[in-house]
Amino acid sequence: MTLPPDFNHWEHLQDMLRLYHNKLVKSYFKNQPDDDISTPKRALKQACLIDDADTVSMTQLRLWLFEITVGHAQSIQTPIYGIPVQEYQRDSKFRPQIKLYFKEPYDFEKHGDGTEQVRGEIGFRIMNKTADTISRTDAEEYALEIKNEFATPPLVWKKGKYKCTYLDLDNGFDLRLLCVSKTEGQSTVQSVLRILDKTYSDNNFQFIENTKEFPVNPGTHRVYGRTVKKFRQRPTADVKFTHAQLIIPGQVKPVNLVSVNGRLRSVIQNVTSA
Repeated sequence: MTLPPDFNHWEHLQDMLRLYHNKLVKSYFKNQPDDDISTPKRALKQACLIDDADTVSMTQLRLWLFEITVGHAQSIQTPIYGIPVQEYQRDSKFRPQIKLYFKEPYDFEKHGDGTEQVRGEIGFRIMNKTADTISRTDAEEYALEIKNEFATPPLVWKKGKYKCTYLDLDNGFDLRLLCVSKTEGQSTVQSVLRILDKTYSDNNFQFIENTKEFPVNPGTHRVYGRTVKKFRQRPTADVKFTHAQLIIPGQVKPVNLVSVNGRLRSVIQNVTSA
């Protein structure tokens, strides 16, 4: 269907913003009633809701208030346990490492209730290089290989409940992947090996059968006085390649090799994908 003659781009955009933004606001403030400013939380909820009569500036302010000031944007970031890079590198000796990152695309129907997007990470070492010998030229070669194999188009890793391992320590590979099938595991491993132009060997691959049931919706439990969702174990999801980084011992910041749709700044290969 073509756009009607009187189509108003701003009204359409605002309608879409109001529809999805207000759903998020009401979910975030689910314990607060509508149309009430009698308490600070109720007043914040009312201030965050976009109204049809809002100007562009007011719409932007409400978005900023909700995402930044109230902290919704921070609440959707997955907390990560870790240690400062300097401490880890001081206490560890290791070869340069490439990490590939994957994430399940956001779907409002699936994730709008707070269900987390499934993520994935694959890492391996570059055994024929050290912090002293690895160069920008090497990084550019790795970036091009990753771009060709994983980013054009973004590779989809079908995560599931079966564990696949690939152990080849001489070449820096100790891969442990959750996949939906043996074939999927082999295919993903082979894509990783091609980055360093290594040959796949079935002797290094192991597929571990699993008959245990992992519920899609494990239910809820009480945590710190609140009812929250239980963690999903080994969720099945299609996770898409998002970016890749090179970690070099002695250098705090990683080298950004590949980024899909501008996820990273100062990247060697930036790929635009639908």
